[in-house]
Amino acid sequence: MAFIWKNLIINGFQLEYNQTEMVKSQRMKQMLSWVHLHYAEKIALDDIARAGQLSRSECCRYFKRYLKCTPLNYVIDYRIQKSLHLLQQGDSNITEVAYKVGFSSTSYFIDKFRKAMNMTPLAYKKSQNG
Repeated sequence: MAFIWKNLIINGFQLEYNQTEMVKSQRMKQMLSWVHLHYAEKIALDDIARAGQLSRSECCRYFKRYLKCTPLNYVIDYRIQKSLHLLQQGDSNITEVAYKVGFSSTSYFIDKFRKAMNMTPLAYKKSQNG
C-alpha cells in the first residue's frame, strides 16, 4: 500500500513540475511571439515582460535560461535576421533597411550587424547581389 502512495506522490510532483515547465515555456512563447510581431517598433524590456506577464527581472531570467541571452539582445539578433532578406533586394538601401527592422539609427545597425555577421551590411549586400 505504501508503494502506491509513494508512486502517487512522486507522479503527482512530477505532474506539477511538468505543468510549471509548460507554463514557463508558454510564457516564453508569448514573449517571443510578441517580439516577432513588434520587432520593427520601438521595444522596451517592459513590453517584452508584459507579453509574458512577468516582472522585468523574471523576464531576463527566462531569456537567460532558455536562450542564453538578454531579451534586448534577442531583439537585436532577430532584427538582424530580418534585415538579411531586405538587404538581398537589389534596390534596398542600408538606412531604409535599418529603420524597417526597428533600428533607430543607421550607425547602431551597422555596428550590431558587423558584430553579428563579421561584415558590414553593405559588404553583405554586395556579397548577395554580386
